[in-house]
Amino acid sequence: MNRQGLPPILLAAELGHGQGHLAPLGAIAAHLASRGQSCLLATHQPEMAETLGLHRHASILPAPTGMAGPQAVRLQASYASLLHDCGWHSPVALAGRLRAWCSLLQFSSAQALLVDHAPTALLAARVLRLPAAALGTGFSLPPLHNPFPAYPTIPAREERLRDNEARVLLVVNEALAALRAEPLPNLQSLFSGVELGLKTYPELDHYGSVREANYIGLPDFSSGLAVDWGKTRGPRLLAYLRAGDGLESLLAALQAAPAQVLVRLADLPRATVAHFERPGLRILDRNVWLRQAMESCDAFVGSGSHGAVAEALLAGKPCLIQHFQMEQRLLAERVASFGAGLVLAPDQPDSFGPALQRLLDDPTLHQAARRFAARYAGRNRQRILPQWVDGWVEKLAA
Repeated sequence: MNRQGLPPILLAAELGHGQGHLAPLGAIAAHLASRGQSCLLATHQPEMAETLGLHRHASILPAPTGMAGPQAVRLQASYASLLHDCGWHSPVALAGRLRAWCSLLQFSSAQALLVDHAPTALLAARVLRLPAAALGTGFSLPPLHNPFPAYPTIPAREERLRDNEARVLLVVNEALAALRAEPLPNLQSLFSGVELGLKTYPELDHYGSVREANYIGLPDFSSGLAVDWGKTRGPRLLAYLRAGDGLESLLAALQAAPAQVLVRLADLPRATVAHFERPGLRILDRNVWLRQAMESCDAFVGSGSHGAVAEALLAGKPCLIQHFQMEQRLLAERVASFGAGLVLAPDQPDSFGPALQRLLDDPTLHQAARRFAARYAGRNRQRILPQWVDGWVEKLAA
């Protein structure tokens, strides 16, 4: 217990990779610790938690995780498909993870749960009747329509969506029965009574403008290396890239671009691609202070990470977005829809050079990005998470 005699709050991240889910939970843990509230953090990425230094504010625990079986769908159509492919495909598999989350909550004596992309943890909180809150982007906190809406651009009839949900709901309720817990009336009730905070903006909601929601905006939790562009003149491109199809072609296009380029490579040793470096192009293998880097560059190239794209647009910088999976594709299409970016298909390497040139030269892209930045200028982003979590904690105490 903390010095106020209150049991801890469990913070949880179950799905996703990179810093996008852990960094905000770390900021919340630091804020709650400053209030004297103890926290535990359950994560499937303990190595990332270590990199971010989250152990300074919360004890780190391994999160119960699992993988989808051979029944994974070929094309995700909605949030129900995402659940299916993240381990909600089998009653036995889900019951095992659900039981593990319940045990974690019980053994930790947690008074409440706060998650960022952790649906099984939310289900466990419902089983134990614990209060819960959830942070996320539009992708991880879907509109609570029944059925969940299809992802934009995915041709799915309502009949198919309802059939998908019925299959997943059957799995959920068989797993709940194994724990002798009450069944869910529908999948949307997973979020019933949960305090929701969308750390995004309506323009960047992966589902488009289909709901009224609590868009709290992108918190300022960036940290890392302050970038130094040197004395070379010319436009500045910041690139946040990951290993995947088209990486070498994109690095070659950046190498040939008439610009200064800083490349942050997230999951590949720098030595394997160091031959793409040149005067004015550097490849970094350490975290970059993203807000400072975006404010000092002219345009951004990335793989569809919501946090990085939102940070670029808040700095008024247009984006060239390469996508490898559904979440990234939907975000790229949203940015393109209001004219602040271009979508780069990984399987079209011949388009990389012309797309980079247009990113630098097309004034309409820069104007649209500046309009987005002006719309949200003046907000104190350092206060977003403290205000949101304080409001929730006050409800817990009421």
